[in-house]
Amino acid sequence: MSTNLFARALASWQSGRHHEAEALCREAIVAEPTNTPALLALGGAALAAGSPLALSCYEQVLSLQPTLARAHAGRGLALVASRREMEAIDALAQAMRLDPEGVTPVFIQAGYQMLQLGHPDSALGAFSKLLALRPDLRAAQQGRVVSLIALRRFEEAAPELSALRDVAPSTDYLSGVCLHAQLQCCDWTDFDATTRAITERVRCGERADTPLTFIVHNQSPADQRLCAETYVAQQCSLDAPPIQRSPRRAESRLRVGYLSSDFRDHAVSQLLAGVFESHNRGRFETYAFSTGPNDASGLRRRVERSFDHFLEVAALSDREIAARMSECSIDIAIDLGGHSMGGRPGVLAYRPAPVQVGFLGFPGTYGADFIDYLIADRHVIPEHDRTHYVEQIIYLPDSYLPTDGPPPMSTPPSRTAAGLPARGFVYCCFNASYKISPAIFDVWMRLLNAVPDSVLWLRNPSATVKNNLAKEAERRGVDSSRLVYAPRTETRAEHFSRLALADVFLDTQPYNAHTTASDALGAGVPIITIRGKTFASRVATSLLEACDLGHLAVETAPEYEQLALELALAPHRVAALKERLLRARTSAPLFDTPRFCRHLEAAYLEIWRRHLGGEQPSPLWVQRLAQ
Repeated sequence: MSTNLFARALASWQSGRHHEAEALCREAIVAEPTNTPALLALGGAALAAGSPLALSCYEQVLSLQPTLARAHAGRGLALVASRREMEAIDALAQAMRLDPEGVTPVFIQAGYQMLQLGHPDSALGAFSKLLALRPDLRAAQQGRVVSLIALRRFEEAAPELSALRDVAPSTDYLSGVCLHAQLQCCDWTDFDATTRAITERVRCGERADTPLTFIVHNQSPADQRLCAETYVAQQCSLDAPPIQRSPRRAESRLRVGYLSSDFRDHAVSQLLAGVFESHNRGRFETYAFSTGPNDASGLRRRVERSFDHFLEVAALSDREIAARMSECSIDIAIDLGGHSMGGRPGVLAYRPAPVQVGFLGFPGTYGADFIDYLIADRHVIPEHDRTHYVEQIIYLPDSYLPTDGPPPMSTPPSRTAAGLPARGFVYCCFNASYKISPAIFDVWMRLLNAVPDSVLWLRNPSATVKNNLAKEAERRGVDSSRLVYAPRTETRAEHFSRLALADVFLDTQPYNAHTTASDALGAGVPIITIRGKTFASRVATSLLEACDLGHLAVETAPEYEQLALELALAPHRVAALKERLLRARTSAPLFDTPRFCRHLEAAYLEIWRRHLGGEQPSPLWVQRLAQ
């Protein structure tokens, strides 16, 4: 009796019907409570279904066979899923002592799952423990480095990356990741030679860099497509057939599913919270598939409330998430991560939805044929550049970048309270340190030399970054005291209020300000940017155009430098720009969240109409709606 139940349970498990498998296994165990294979199978099924039953199953097996390495390893994975990472590491270490070769892949899996669940500190502990048990295990060394990077401990990661490069220079993506760790520290040693070498390898189809780190230093959309295609071919190859989609229910509302690891206090949610809230509930039923951590922030709670259905799926595999999407009969799947940190594009490789769209999280092509459309605008992807994108482009009429309306305004602190000098022109850039290229820093330092008493106001970085930037400034003849750092504020409102003290925001190239540009414009600070050649290098242009300030986006670095100098020497022009931006808070398309949502919904309805009509995806220009 139990054997038949066990076989049926396995069949259900392999078909993705995890809850059915769990129920059948329960029946089998009642009939034969010491059936170790059934208990192990139930543990596996429960793990796959995200059920807490897994832990008790493995513990029951261990009560029968205390030295079974497989049960200790399964218990470790179950403890990871239960967020009991320290106990998980001990369980996995015990399994390693019993069966080092067999358990090593499970230990590595557990470490990466901790990363996936948003616990890089625990992942670091796991990989460090594994290294203590197997000091020469390269996969553990790589996992430890990835954990350090996730913790933003780049100073520690850099030498370990260099050591890896010395012993295994051909390791996939290692060259790009090494460069990125350097850039995070504003270490520009051999920058030009390194970027050239990586680009040549990418053009040869080698796995030299990841799409996320490549766009930081590359200025060719053609190269970026090659990089993404190479990456996707390896990282998103299917280990099983595509998901069989559930039949669509006969309902009037369109089911839209958003996939993201960033439903928390993160730029993606900061930009999209108002859009989620603005969806027409009479026409759209919205689902969130959350693959990241719950930071318990106010923004997280707000985002949860904004959806009709909010599903926690971080512990599930890509295929299991795809199966969940299919079970929900999602019509249009919107991936908000792409190749960004924490992104799970592999979910959509299983084709869980009839129409699949990339949006916001990654400023470039996915390089994947399973993404039908990419949401953009005519500024970030000019029509003549469409050939560099695998996806068909949805052109929104204003900017592709949403906002949550204009940021709150309050009386700014005094310059002294904000750490600024009492007088002098304030250039600012609150972009991440890795976006600062040596070429753009050259321009900034020439500006400081040309404008007496001016300062450059930057976000507060690590001590290593400060030391490196100080050396680079002194090398260019600038007193490093003119680099002023803004400490992190308790709230975004505090940051917005002090932002108004800046005179001009100087953008970076080839990776622009995105959310930081939106913040600056909303706070009334004009931005000077260069229209680059790639998506990531044209975002600030898009935002300026949506505020009717497109003339602040120039074509070349000399024009950028000249405009920044002219504004510093003409305070009345800066004042006029600031006044214009403050008026734009209530009139510019950039800050009209409900209008943005209506444009987005118009795109969803049209691509769904095309699907129902049997049409192949093709470019879509969304018509501008009345304000």
